[in-house]
Amino acid sequence: MGSITNRSFFLQLKNEYRKSLKPPETEELINQLINRPLAFITAKVLQKLKATPNFVTLLSLLCGVSSGFIFSRGRYPDILLAGLLLQFMIVFDCADGQLARLTNRSSKLGRILDSLADLATHCSVYWGVAIGLYRNTGTVLPFILALSAQISMYLHMALFDHFKSVFITIARPDCIDQLDSLEKLKEKIEQLETKNSRLSSMLRKIFLWFSKMESRVVSIGYISNSANFYEQFPDTENIDPQTRELYYNEMRVPTKLWTMIGDTIHLTIFVVCGLLNQALLIFPIILVYTNVVMLGALFVQRVKYRNLGLEREIRWQERYD
Repeated sequence: MGSITNRSFFLQLKNEYRKSLKPPETEELINQLINRPLAFITAKVLQKLKATPNFVTLLSLLCGVSSGFIFSRGRYPDILLAGLLLQFMIVFDCADGQLARLTNRSSKLGRILDSLADLATHCSVYWGVAIGLYRNTGTVLPFILALSAQISMYLHMALFDHFKSVFITIARPDCIDQLDSLEKLKEKIEQLETKNSRLSSMLRKIFLWFSKMESRVVSIGYISNSANFYEQFPDTENIDPQTRELYYNEMRVPTKLWTMIGDTIHLTIFVVCGLLNQALLIFPIILVYTNVVMLGALFVQRVKYRNLGLEREIRWQERYD
């Protein structure tokens, strides 16, 4: 009887763990192997304590900002502590989403808070390390490298987040984090346009500016005759199962390549270099490794998109001949 009960408990725990995860094709490997299991345990403990996902996000923010402040001291015992705090931040950053999925408490406010916590952490650790290196070297080069590496990271994040969402929208429509349809995008703009306040006008301009910037950035991942997602799939809600399967088979490899330059990978470089007392290597590794992977992902993706376009054309001809 006891063994059956234990088996049932572990089976339930396994199902809850799977429920808390994102699709494996869109998850960063370091998260799959280390951070998600640790975050799940953390989420289960915090669930028992009645903690909310937004509270976990605040814990993530506290650890991330504190890490950057301690990095700025530039001494090894402090760098070691900063690396550990940043690892806690990564785990809490995973745990807030897992807790939200476990308790069905996902919200727009939570996603906004999560984005703000990530942004604050990025600024804190990048410039904290730069200040620490400046104190040790006396040159402004660390600040130049920090700026270059942070801009590079946001480029990678834009590409990763977009093509991850594209993959989910087409190949995994049962999951969240999908791209808005054209109709929903138009609705958002119309809602802002119907309000005549200065704040609404400013928000509309910011929304349109970010949309245009994102469109220009991610266009490098599309083939030249199809410069964005909506040109390939104008009706996202009525994609036939064959096309979804075809897209999954073609695009899961490049999608997994994008996961190798997500923001967790960038932050893990800080953690590892901090624990090894190699803060000098953080920015060079980010600038070289992640950009090489980005170029590789772009090459593979464009090849796959050409294959996908050809196969879809053949499939359509077979369907209508």
